[in-house]
Amino acid sequence: MNRSIGLITLNAKFIQSSLSLRYLRNAARRAGFQNVWMQEFVINQPIWKIASEVHQRRPDILGISIYIWNRNQSFELIERLKKQNPELQIVIGGPEVSFEPQLSNQYTTISGEGEDKWVEFLQYQRRNETVPQNVLTRWNTYGVDLPALVPPYVEEDYPQLKNRIAYVETSRGCPYLCSFCLSALDKKVRYFDKTAMREQIKQLVKAGARRIKFVDRTFNLKPTEMQELMQWLTQFKGASFHFEVVGDILTADILKFLGTVPEGMFQFEIGVQTTDDDIQDSIQRKQNNKKLFAAIKELGRQNKIHCHCDLIFGLPGENLDQMLKSFEEVLVLKPQELQLGFLKFLPGAPINSVIEKHGYQFQSTPPYELISNNDLSADEVIHLKKFTEVFDLFYNSKRFRFSLEHLFKTWTPVNLFNHLLKYMEEGNLIFQSHSLESQYKILFDVFSLGDQALEFDLLKLDYLFAQRVHHLPRFLINRPGQNENSRSKTWQGDRKSLLVPFHHQIEWTGSGVQMTPVSNDHHYVIAHPNGDSGYIQQPAIIPVND
Repeated sequence: MNRSIGLITLNAKFIQSSLSLRYLRNAARRAGFQNVWMQEFVINQPIWKIASEVHQRRPDILGISIYIWNRNQSFELIERLKKQNPELQIVIGGPEVSFEPQLSNQYTTISGEGEDKWVEFLQYQRRNETVPQNVLTRWNTYGVDLPALVPPYVEEDYPQLKNRIAYVETSRGCPYLCSFCLSALDKKVRYFDKTAMREQIKQLVKAGARRIKFVDRTFNLKPTEMQELMQWLTQFKGASFHFEVVGDILTADILKFLGTVPEGMFQFEIGVQTTDDDIQDSIQRKQNNKKLFAAIKELGRQNKIHCHCDLIFGLPGENLDQMLKSFEEVLVLKPQELQLGFLKFLPGAPINSVIEKHGYQFQSTPPYELISNNDLSADEVIHLKKFTEVFDLFYNSKRFRFSLEHLFKTWTPVNLFNHLLKYMEEGNLIFQSHSLESQYKILFDVFSLGDQALEFDLLKLDYLFAQRVHHLPRFLINRPGQNENSRSKTWQGDRKSLLVPFHHQIEWTGSGVQMTPVSNDHHYVIAHPNGDSGYIQQPAIIPVND
């Protein structure tokens, strides 16, 4: 009997794609199973519609990949599928269920890397044999039956990945033992065949994958191979690539090389988590802050790599002041993006062993996020959540880079964002959505940016620099009290872009602007490149003579 074997998952967004389904599909086919198919859905689709689509394909066996973002929808889907077809054999796997006991006889659980266990399950089904309890227990054990590493993509995949994010890994495993991370349970790092992976990357770029993300836990574990691969990737003009790297092991030679790569082609995600040495020790994190800070600062100076840093609020023993100190120490290094996350108690992560000691309260369902602990009250967590919202709106949006850099000369980052937060709370603005113009108006009002010509010009430049627009808000046309002609002119170069007067001569320095006051207004056009130009969007600032 040629059974129908399906593999499905619910991605967070349509642009994303599933790596795990492709590994499992290929493993089944290599083992001789013919009628194996996969289908990707999105979490915002109605569950009954997903169930209907799956049911139409009449699967006999269905594998479902479950993650923190799709857990609730996945179990709702499982219930519906089993009631539609009680004979359907369901297997669940993925990080979200790899550390839980068998929850129901409605499905079989596979923990950890699942290719070999999945094939073994299919073989039992083909023989119509009942799976022994000791085998079920082994399948539900993390870190056993590790498969050979075989590249995931086949010919039928490439057309489906046009204009989407494709995921690639050159290795599995992590040598670090950070207690908040599931990778702390990995025993060793294993590598894919270099030639095979490069061929797959070449095909993904050719197929039009919008962005390629390497999911290696530590991409720069082998600096020489990192440099060789990145140098090889520079041939793919117009493509962009994301890596997770450990900042304090970026060598001087690697940093020198990174200063030569195409601007905006690469993004580094650098986990900092905390800058406090004692807190690092408490979570078994090895990190040389001096080397880390120097590397992030150098990447910013070069302005070739988009640097995305991470901090985690709520680590064991860390109070509010220590967290905000870490925040300021990282922000002064000027990463393009700083993600402020909250500690999560992922099932199976070693951090769960300190819950009672530190009095942690956390959400019992995804995302398992911190609510309070002995060092951080619930009120302080709520404050930090609001602080993060404001920070994302005004810093991580990259819409206010010039204004914020100027304001940081007289405001500490914590005081600045707390001041914004207070204004937004008092105006009942914190829980509202904000249009583009209203975001600029908030910063304009809070810091009275119309009072001084320099601050007014910087905010106007921010508005034009951060996005392609063909108008200015009324409050950015003339400074308060000025009676100038408010009619916008269009640049003759493209008959669309605005020709805008500034009270300063503007000089782009490579990573910022230098503003020199002038007696008569100078006119500029902010010309944006066509299409997606990678992780760093850099429009041109063009002076235009009247």
